[in-house]
Amino acid sequence: MIGLYGNLLLYLATAAALAAIIYSKVLRIKVDRKYKYSSFFIVAQFLFIFFSYLILTYAYITSDFSLLNVWQNSELNKPLIYKITGVWGNHEGSILLWVLILAFYSFLVVVIDRDVPKKNILNVLFVQSSITLAFLLFIIFTSNPFTLQHPVPYDGVGLNSLLQDPGLIIHPPLLYMGYVGFSVVFSYSIAAMLDKDLNNVWTRWVQKWVYLSWCTLTLGITIGSWWAYYELGWGGWWFWDPVENASLLPWITGTALMHSLIIYRSIGRHKDWTLLLAILTFSFSLMGTFLVRSGILTSVHSFASDPQRGLWILVIMSFFVICSLSIFIINLSENKEKNNFFIFRKGTFILFNNYLLMLSCFVVFFGTIYPLLLESITNEVITVGPQYFNTIFIPITFFLALLMPIGPNLPWKGHVNTQAINRIYMSAILTISLVIILQVLIEGQTFNLSIFIISLGGWIIINSLVDLLPNNNRREDKNIVDLILYNIKNINIQKIGSRISHVGFGVLIIGVAAASSYSEQKEIKISIGEISDINRYSLQYDGLSSDIGDNYDDLLLSFTILLDNKKIGEIIPKKRFFRNSGDITTEAGIFRHNTSHVFITVGEVQENYIYAMISYKPFVRMIWLGSFLMVIGLVGSVLIRIQFIRLTHD
Repeated sequence: MIGLYGNLLLYLATAAALAAIIYSKVLRIKVDRKYKYSSFFIVAQFLFIFFSYLILTYAYITSDFSLLNVWQNSELNKPLIYKITGVWGNHEGSILLWVLILAFYSFLVVVIDRDVPKKNILNVLFVQSSITLAFLLFIIFTSNPFTLQHPVPYDGVGLNSLLQDPGLIIHPPLLYMGYVGFSVVFSYSIAAMLDKDLNNVWTRWVQKWVYLSWCTLTLGITIGSWWAYYELGWGGWWFWDPVENASLLPWITGTALMHSLIIYRSIGRHKDWTLLLAILTFSFSLMGTFLVRSGILTSVHSFASDPQRGLWILVIMSFFVICSLSIFIINLSENKEKNNFFIFRKGTFILFNNYLLMLSCFVVFFGTIYPLLLESITNEVITVGPQYFNTIFIPITFFLALLMPIGPNLPWKGHVNTQAINRIYMSAILTISLVIILQVLIEGQTFNLSIFIISLGGWIIINSLVDLLPNNNRREDKNIVDLILYNIKNINIQKIGSRISHVGFGVLIIGVAAASSYSEQKEIKISIGEISDINRYSLQYDGLSSDIGDNYDDLLLSFTILLDNKKIGEIIPKKRFFRNSGDITTEAGIFRHNTSHVFITVGEVQENYIYAMISYKPFVRMIWLGSFLMVIGLVGSVLIRIQFIRLTHD
């Protein structure tokens, strides 16, 4: 019965999506009536998909192995949390979650965007429902999670062992919220071009959706990076895996879109560029879905193994990309914007950064797609590894980091004032001083590129903090202490959020450069009671013990960590044996000390000794701290702006 109800709800959702398309665009009736019925079917569509998802979740919780999908991805003794989250730990369930989030965003548009003219909303709902319909048909005909089997097995195969981790609870939903959230921006862009009604108000309509999507995508990528860091046991935070790259592409174009919207909102320029970025961002989101679900990649992230499914996703992706780009070309501005170019303006520097972001996007796109194209044409298998990406990415990051903090100090119009020049000059002096101090303390007389890159992060942080200083703060009647207190009290509150985001990017650069350049790693054979040293730390192996979980058995390897011959903590890496599948995974042991990690993974285990890899990773925690700061800054910027608008209206 569960399969019957689930399929019925999917069919009803498909009918509701089709009805929303017809009422929003096809039928020629009054706008108010079209809006009323379209909204009704959007809500109905969301509810049908939501209840079908609940039914699938219930089947997982109750271990209903009459559903083929449940049998393939669950088992009787699996912990409850992984029964629930295991719904999206496979191809069919993850696609259903993708469509559920898509329908939820359409529902939010109806509920939240009531101040948008109805004719615009109808076009948005038309595009959203078209995307939903395409993926619902894909689910029903190629990836149905409610397919039945007979006879019903007693137990299931179980979820992929690597996915039975807290990262599965958070990472995929956040990533999908980012991917799918850009569909709303895409729909608004297409709607604006269809209506030929693109003005500065459009930026107000889409800005919140850009911010929401970018924040959730950033959090999704960040948590995914942390998950890979500790779960795969390599101690790396980014591997340039094709599926990782697929999530990075919409993040890069989404970042460029955010900044392009600022230009368009402030001075009304670069309309076409902003629309193109909106289209590209969602197109890359679709491409990410294609790469993960197509079966053309062999990756820990990849669920599908049937290329036929990938063909259908490719058709869906191609249809929406070609249609949207065609509409964009038709609606290109006939009158070119005035070429009132002046290099030392805020808009110019934002545009420079946009171009650098798009260059980095091309580098990632080419490095990800080229091996796939070559294999499909010549059957030759090649791998584009980290060396290619790092070699090209570092120079781009250098210029991006160099230019990024300068723009906020420049005016939108007119010439650069003395105060802006002084702030840039002050930041440059402080950064140069930082370079000299780091060079002397860390490297002595030997020049190291890493110090320079770390200082670029410092350059961004220093500029962002200096930019918060109030205007016209030179007062003759104040001594230096009063002047500092005056500056602190009169910090530009409206800038705080965006500057925190920039500080976060600077912190991220410092973390990546320091952890990459100054990490230490060594393989050891160690017996009980022996001590091995790495950097300032000493690790003493204390022996092994065991622990029994719901569907696994753990072998615990205990280490005491010493600093200056004093115990400061314990590290317990694990060997985990899954009873049903027979899989053995390695769970890393991590000791957090200030901003650094001591990281242990265990290889061969004998009764009296073990082989292990120990690592010291300085400042590695700054990588994830920087990412979270970027999100916190953007959220803070939005909240501060909302509060400021309320105060000015009052």
